[in-house]
Amino acid sequence: MASWVLRTFSSREPQVMLTLWRALVQPTLDYCSQLWSPHEKGEIQRLEAVQRSFTRQIQGMRELNYWDRLKELNLFSQQRRRDRYRAIYLWKILEKHTPDPTNSSTLHSQYNKRTGRKCKRRTLPTKAPERIKTLPAASLGHEGPRIFNALPKQIRDKTGCTVDTFKAGLDRYLTSLPDEPPVPGYTDNCRAASNSIPDQVDLLARDAKTGFSGGSP
Repeated sequence: MASWVLRTFSSREPQVMLTLWRALVQPTLDYCSQLWSPHEKGEIQRLEAVQRSFTRQIQGMRELNYWDRLKELNLFSQQRRRDRYRAIYLWKILEKHTPDPTNSSTLHSQYNKRTGRKCKRRTLPTKAPERIKTLPAASLGHEGPRIFNALPKQIRDKTGCTVDTFKAGLDRYLTSLPDEPPVPGYTDNCRAASNSIPDQVDLLARDAKTGFSGGSP
């Protein structure tokens, strides 16, 4: 679809390209991402490569590296979008706006006055082979709560409000969080374990302790 857009439309103006991207390409990448999200770096890179290649064709973007293109175009990486959707979906489950798709009653929250509302994670089978553990480790029931629990207390504790209100607070926070997806050629510049929200939150916490101020490659 991305290739069809580039063949069919001659304009490379940012507004035109981004409109076509959001209308024709992005929905396919987003589809059902709350329930399925790749965890292997190669699969993450394959999905990220679609947006990386497309944004390079936008007027004025060719000379910028991918991380800087995301900032300039005000886009989230594909991995960040999937994490965002999972955080929103978990909040909707906790608020009873949508049923628990795992149908296991494991996705529920616990409240602590100091730490706020946190979602219980699905436990992994300790005695199962590693290849069997991989599937539940990347599932909504296990990885979703990890993403949700990494968010600031004031976002996790939002309750009795609309989904749009929660999204607005979440998006304001995510724009302050480094978005550095693992793409070929950038690996040496990635300081966090991954570009997932929890790992980037941990990185910011470490930087705050050491006074480190990072930058793009």
